[in-house]
Amino acid sequence: MTRRSFARIGDVLPSVLRDLGLQKRFNERQLVERWAGIVGTEIAERARATRFEKGTLFVRVDHGACMQELHFIEKELVKKLRVACPDVDLVRIRFGARDGGADME
Repeated sequence: MTRRSFARIGDVLPSVLRDLGLQKRFNERQLVERWAGIVGTEIAERARATRFEKGTLFVRVDHGACMQELHFIEKELVKKLRVACPDVDLVRIRFGARDGGADME
């Protein structure tokens, strides 16, 4: 009888994701999941990242005034997010109101 050796999932997962071509999608999802921690509590209370697609991070905001305010600091937010998630090719952030329709979810 042959004894098998087992590896911890945390040690194996990165290479499996890379081999399956899923590492990029995983990194993009991590950007969405880490939004609140990266941008800070004040912004996270009013805006929530919902998805990432083709270089664009979609963020749903509480209301139009907040959306306008975030547009003013978009470049700063993009820089901050790129530093935190350097493996993600973030180009822009698209802000939309909570009642902004299905393209934000």
